[in-house]
Amino acid sequence: MNGEQHLDDEDRDLGEPIHELRELAQETPGSFLLGVRKKVHRRTSGSYLVAFAFETPPVIGIEMLKLMKQILTTLGKRNGG
Repeated sequence: MNGEQHLDDEDRDLGEPIHELRELAQETPGSFLLGVRKKVHRRTSGSYLVAFAFETPPVIGIEMLKLMKQILTTLGKRNGG
């Protein structure tokens, strides 16, 4: 593949850590994490709602057809039985 070597993260030698960068590390603010969490929940909720909207009507239609078949079968047994 174009002479490139694709290695897993575990196989890659990243070398020694850069100690100067450790001093620049900052804690992630709670408000940022809360915002990210809200966006994830919003997208997940939207996804569930769309899936429910597309899957539910056919299921209800099938159940209604089964119900009508059962009613017609029962009425047919009573009248012609």
